[in-house]
Amino acid sequence: MEDTIKKIEKKVRILFICRIIMWLICAGGCFYWIVWSFKIYQMEEYQPFDVHTYATAFRPYFNLGITISLVSITISLILRLISDRFKRELKNILYEVRE
Repeated sequence: MEDTIKKIEKKVRILFICRIIMWLICAGGCFYWIVWSFKIYQMEEYQPFDVHTYATAFRPYFNLGITISLVSITISLILRLISDRFKRELKNILYEVRE
């Protein structure tokens, strides 16, 4: 029983670390498109500022950054569901009535 509890706690800890990594990847995806937004704005070929040209140049970077962020958040939420299932299993083991 004690061995099972330790295994479940270790799984929950590993899933938590993976979720932190996913959120950092999400932040990186947002940071990516924000940086490119400023870089494109400062490029010389876009200086006579045209909104349509800027949007056309910026769209691929924005789409990639948002896609990375959304995928990492989705994976993080799936890992959360798995972690909750393990926690529920641990709770059932710890609080089961023994005769």
